Amino acid sequence: MKKYPFSNKAIKAILAASIALSPVVTTGIGFEGDRVEAASTAKADLALERMEKIYDKLDTEALKSFNNAAAIMKDWDDESLWNSFFPGNAVIAKQSLDGTGLTPAGVTSELAIMIHEANNTNKKLSFQLEAFRETDSTLTDVLELKHSNSFADTVLMFLADAEAELRSEDTQRAILREFLKTGSMSTTIENISKQVHEDLVSDPAHPEYVELNRQLHSKLGFGIDGLLSMKDKIYLELEKTKDFSGADIKNIKTGFITATLALWDEEESEDDEDNDPPSNPGPTVPPVTPPTPPAEPKPGEVTLPEGAAEVVREKNPSGKIEVTTKIPSDKVKDIVDVITEDKNIVPVKLEKAVPGEVVKASVPATLFSQAAAKNAKAIVEVQTEEASYKLPAQEIKVADLAKKLGVKEDEVQITVSVNVVEEKDVEDTVGKNKLKLASKVIEFTVVAVAGDKKESVSVFSVYVDRDIVGEEEFDAGNSVAVKLNEDGTFSSIPTLFTGKTATIKSLTNSKYTIVENDITFPDVNNKNWAEDYIETLASKYIIQGKETGMYAPGDQMTRAQFTLLLVRALGLPAVEYDNRFTDVKGNEWFNTNGELMAAVAYGIITGKEDGRFAPNDKITRSQAAVMIDRAMNISFLNYDTSQLDKKKKVEDFKDSKKVGAWAKDSIEAVYQAGIVSGKEDGTFDPNGFTKRDQMAKILGNFLISAKLMNDTINNK
Repeated sequence: MKKYPFSNKAIKAILAASIALSPVVTTGIGFEGDRVEAASTAKADLALERMEKIYDKLDTEALKSFNNAAAIMKDWDDESLWNSFFPGNAVIAKQSLDGTGLTPAGVTSELAIMIHEANNTNKKLSFQLEAFRETDSTLTDVLELKHSNSFADTVLMFLADAEAELRSEDTQRAILREFLKTGSMSTTIENISKQVHEDLVSDPAHPEYVELNRQLHSKLGFGIDGLLSMKDKIYLELEKTKDFSGADIKNIKTGFITATLALWDEEESEDDEDNDPPSNPGPTVPPVTPPTPPAEPKPGEVTLPEGAAEVVREKNPSGKIEVTTKIPSDKVKDIVDVITEDKNIVPVKLEKAVPGEVVKASVPATLFSQAAAKNAKAIVEVQTEEASYKLPAQEIKVADLAKKLGVKEDEVQITVSVNVVEEKDVEDTVGKNKLKLASKVIEFTVVAVAGDKKESVSVFSVYVDRDIVGEEEFDAGNSVAVKLNEDGTFSSIPTLFTGKTATIKSLTNSKYTIVENDITFPDVNNKNWAEDYIETLASKYIIQGKETGMYAPGDQMTRAQFTLLLVRALGLPAVEYDNRFTDVKGNEWFNTNGELMAAVAYGIITGKEDGRFAPNDKITRSQAAVMIDRAMNISFLNYDTSQLDKKKKVEDFKDSKKVGAWAKDSIEAVYQAGIVSGKEDGTFDPNGFTKRDQMAKILGNFLISAKLMNDTINNK
């Protein structure tokens, strides 16, 4: 039977660290679960008393750093700076606080300075809380708390109960399991602490926490964890000053761990004295419980060998903190060895970033080349809580990158970043285009690095899947991923939705987010047979109406219009025009973002035999079928041909003899795929022109068939 791989003292240190490093403003408070009674003033007093005991045991260095932070903060008189620390929605908060004399900046500064000054010998926390009571009373009224009579007391009790839970035997085992699974203490701390907090704010046995969390969201735009994470933003700002550094943060965290352990040791000694065994009781053997095995990896994931990843935290030249999960070069062979035909995904989990930090993975380029050689479908998946990036190993052309950088292949590192973009950085694009965000904005980047040389990897030959996780389930019919372009425009990208997860199919790197949109047209709503197709594609920014606000479903499509829509629906990247068509200059409306040449580059159009594109010619049903068939055969689409109904033939149509030989196979393919079905009279009408409502159905069926869009049309 295996023993725990940690001593009792090590386990206590882990638990202390899980409190000291978790996103808690007033860390290190609490008491045993059996001492916790119903929410009351007495319980709040116990919590306060215990917190002061922890503060009393802080060492000199921790106290110095803590009070140093308070002194610097007291000199910050910039309201916009304090607003930047506010964890919620400032607009909602200002509305809720209107007329109370409080502001988001004022509440943030008062809380932060109170907590940090509480370590001053002459200003105990109890003294600070008394000074805070007026604000506390106002906040309690604003939040309309029914299950408690004090905002501050409820937060204190929440922290106390959180520590009690962290010290429970079940949580000790969970911490060990998580550590064995992740190999990262900071990740373990984040995951377990977050779960404890989530459990408490949803536990019916604690209506006061459920209510506080709900009301904070409603009135101020953040939950309890948002309140507790303010310190992360504040410490990042403090590090920018000349009088505060990373060493001060380390002093504070280490001081809390040491103080917490000291108090726990005192309590255990007291418990031992109260429960002294009788003299000469004989030898006893404590029960040994084996650790619970790590959780099973997700389907297709390999289990990384021990020591396959390490985390490094350092400042970059611009002053930002970079938190890098590194794969050591000497672990590449071990990782490749565990890749099989069925297990082809190498998971790389990034640390949780606080505002102002950048998280990334640094992977030896040889892992990509060797993984691809072992399994052509090998994927390196870089994961965060908000998103994941599934990078096919074959897409990293290691030899080409090494040549561009002028180094050997084994000297190249591939850095993959998956980071939340601050709203202020994209507010112009979002506002100008009136986008309704349904998720955070995530930036995905890949860069090959060798020393101080860098080469960006931004375009791929296949769709590279990126998942974005929302806080609530997405509306698959009215939502889509968009790429936020550098010029302030945006592009719709093929997206599949499963609950809270959006899977983006994209050929390029950029900033992505999920948006919701609900579009209808007066001449379509309850008036046209293709209404569901038209409104779904319009809501996904693929098709647009006329300047009059109408859709004009009966209008006929041109070759340029259909080309543009197909390129937009597939999310094809821009390609520079090469002047190949005699009737196209390259600056026309249908090539504003390189769409025309993208269609040429990916084989969707070839042009006329006489060298023209004929953009304004009306597109026939045969021509539309050929273009869709060519799109189905784009290699990166990996279209599933097994779904084709081979029993269907062109001869099924009454006018099959009118179908030109050049279009016969294409019409048959899209017919077998269920993309087109012919007319009500049993004909296909190959030379008839394609109308705008017909186009919507053809395009919608194609995207559903190609698994680039959820079928919310036929599955209502």
